[in-house]
Order: sequence, then C-alpha cells, then structure tokens
Amino acid sequence: MPSYDWQDDGYFATDRRDLGQIQRVLVVTMLLNFLATAFKLAAGLLTGALSVVADGLDSLFDGLSNVVGLAGLFAAAKPPDAEHPYGHRKFETVAALSISFLLFLTCWQLLQAAWDRLGRPAELHLNAWVLASLLASMAVQAGTSWYELRQGRRLNSEILVADALHTRASILVSLSVLVGLGLVSLGYSQADAILAALVALVIARIGIDILRETLPVLVDRAVVDPRRIAEIVSRVSGVESFHRVRSRGAQGSAAVDLHVRISPEKTVQQADTIASEVRRQLLALDEINDVTVHLEAQRQPGMEQADLFATLRQAAAELGLTIHECWAHQLEGSLYLEMHVGVDPRLTLGEAHTLVDRLEREMRQRAPELDAVHTHIEMASLSVEEAQRVPEHLEAQVRQVIEQVVAQIDKLDYAHNIIVRRSPADAERYHVALEAHVAGDMPVAEAHHLSSLLEHELGLRLPGVVDVFVHLEPPESEPRQP
Repeated sequence: MPSYDWQDDGYFATDRRDLGQIQRVLVVTMLLNFLATAFKLAAGLLTGALSVVADGLDSLFDGLSNVVGLAGLFAAAKPPDAEHPYGHRKFETVAALSISFLLFLTCWQLLQAAWDRLGRPAELHLNAWVLASLLASMAVQAGTSWYELRQGRRLNSEILVADALHTRASILVSLSVLVGLGLVSLGYSQADAILAALVALVIARIGIDILRETLPVLVDRAVVDPRRIAEIVSRVSGVESFHRVRSRGAQGSAAVDLHVRISPEKTVQQADTIASEVRRQLLALDEINDVTVHLEAQRQPGMEQADLFATLRQAAAELGLTIHECWAHQLEGSLYLEMHVGVDPRLTLGEAHTLVDRLEREMRQRAPELDAVHTHIEMASLSVEEAQRVPEHLEAQVRQVIEQVVAQIDKLDYAHNIIVRRSPADAERYHVALEAHVAGDMPVAEAHHLSSLLEHELGLRLPGVVDVFVHLEPPESEPRQP
C-alpha cells in the first residue's frame, strides 16, 4: 500500500499572521472597553437612565466579545495537524460569529426593557459628573476604535476589524444617548426608552454586519478572484490549460486548488516540476497560504480511446486480473468492449466468473459511454513452470504437420523455433509455440488474421494440442533461440 503523509510535500496551510501581536491588540482593546463600560454604567446607575445603561451594556459586551475573541485566537494559533490540515483559522471566524449572537441577545433584552420603561417612565437625575463620564467613555471608545481598526487591517485580522467597527458604532450610540438625556431634561420623559430601543436596533445591525463578514468564510465562498489566479497560472511554462479554479477561507489565508493540464508526453518528474512552479507563484500572493494542484493529461484527438483502455487496465489490476487482448467497437452508434481476461488458474470457474463480472461492472461505472462489455476468461501465468518436452516421435509428427500447414497458407513461410511441451495438468495433452515469416510491409491486421488461421488449422490437425502460440516476423529478423 502506498505511504501517506498528511503534510505531503510541504505545501500545507500555515498562518502567516503574527497571532501573538493580534492577541496583544485584543487584550489592550478589551481593557479599554471595560474602562468605557465602567464610565457608562456608573453614569447610568447614577441617573437611572435606561439608555445610558443600555449603552454601558453595549460596551460591556464589547469587552466580553474580546474575551471570546482571545479564546478563538488561542485555538486559531495552533499549527496545522493531521485532523486540521488547513490550520485552525476558522476558530477565529467562529469566535467572531459568536459575538453576533451575544449582540442579538443584548438587543432582545434592551427592547424588552425599553417596552417596560415606556409604560412606566422613571425620574432621571442628571448632573455634570454624569455628563463627564459619558464624554470620557466616548473618548476612550474613539481611541479604541481607531487603534483596533488600524491594527486589524495591518495584521489582516477579521476579528479585530469586526470588533473595531462595533466600537465605532458604539460611539454614535453614546452620542445619541447624550441627545436623549437632553430631551429628557426638557420634559420628554419617554425619549429615554425610545433611545434605548434605537440603541438595541443599532446593536442588532452590528450583529448582522458581523454575520455578513463571517458566514461567507464558513460556507467557503470564493475569496480570491479566479481571474487573478488564471493570470498567474497561464504564465507558467508547460501548463497547457487549467480548470476548476477554487478558493476558500478567510481574507489573507486563502486555500486554493485547481486542475492543471500538461502534455501527456511529459515525464512524472517534469509534471511535478510544473506543479511546483504553479504552487510557488501562487503562494507568492499575500492572501494565499495553501495551494493544491491536480495534474491531468491534456486531451488530444484520440485520447478518449486511450483513456478507455487505460481505465480498463487499471480496473483489471485492482482486481488482480490481466488483460490479454482488448477491442473496442462502434456499431450503429453503440460502443462495445471485448477482451480476453487472464485469471489465476488456481481459481474455480465460479470464483473466476465472479471476478470478471466485477470487472465488467467496474468498466460500465467508470466508462458510462460503454453500452456493453464482453469478456473471455483465460488462464494467467503466475509463475515460471518447469516445462517438459513430449516424446521425440510426437514432436517430429507435430513439426511435420506445422511445416505442411505453413506451406499451404499463402504469404506464410519458414516455420522455425518450434517448441512442443507437455501440459502440466494432463501428460497426454501438449502446447505448441512457433515462429514464421511474413512480409515486413504486411498490415498488422492481415498478419493477425494469418496467425489466427494458422492456429485454427493446427488445432484441427493436431489431436491433443491444448493451445498454439504463433509469432510472425519479417524475414530479415534474427532467428530467436528456442
């Protein structure tokens, strides 16, 4: 059985990003978010304003989402292994997705609280300290969003970018809360609940945006423009054509696979060199970190027939069978396959028939264009057998008959290298092998007809012969040693 190494030739997924630096940015962001949360919740509890508390919860979930993101990055930082050959990058995507679910939960709870507040408006207590707390939290959020977004784009981290956008939206939420508090101070008591509901909807919108960013990664949407891949691959010398160009993964860590066709005349080593060059040039792109190249032979006129016979021999080899002769025929638009199949002579007829039936089914499955498969079962030689000559008088009689038949068939001449040996299964039976001359410019089809005719005539005139093996050659060929 061929050996298997999951790492193959070294072209497996690796995360080129500095995950340690991404984690450090996330830790700083988390601490800043918790600081903003403290300012907002303090202001909300002091004033009794539901919208301020909602804003504080929004910042709290910012910090908690950072905790979730750190856990996801910890898993994503693990190197590829046998169970995760593409790496663990999607754990980060799952962590970003979980943030959206936390946001939807917060949205639902805030909407419920806003509905209750609309029915029972509460008295709010506003002062300069509350205003200062909200302004301080907004300043912290603004700095956090700018820092995290800048680092996220530099480090190509989807979780940093998603969290930074969330924080940026939170600044607008805090600003609207300040406006709402101003309306409450002017006597519009229900403005607090309405603004809390609006904050909840903003939070839901952020969750939807994160879903838009993460779901395409999880459902393997194409992440690299196939036209860009095509432009690179088409420049590689030796590539005849290519197809099924696919990519998946997250931005900055895409896995690409494609089928490349090369000339069937190339050696395996040459084909591997071409595939390696395709990989090398694609891996030079920053957004690609894994490339799989499937090599195929470039189809040429007549290749369909060659593929058919190659498929047949492969299917036979898998079943431990040999193909002695094979013909494919087109008859009134239908394709038929006929073959002589060699089986282990130690098998029973029933066992051999079962194996050959499996070969017929395999061929109809692998080559659906076939309308019928016909087989003739023969014995396959599995070992070198010790041959024994027949008695001299019998060998002389066989030689005489062979020479007479060859002389009688037009275009055949000079029977030589005649071997007559006993049959291992029956001492009274024997096998015959011989060579004869035909014109060197004779078509193979005609020569095959002559050899079949000779075998048939000898089978009729030689009682006890099991089979006749005839080799035809032009007169200028050197005689073979018996």
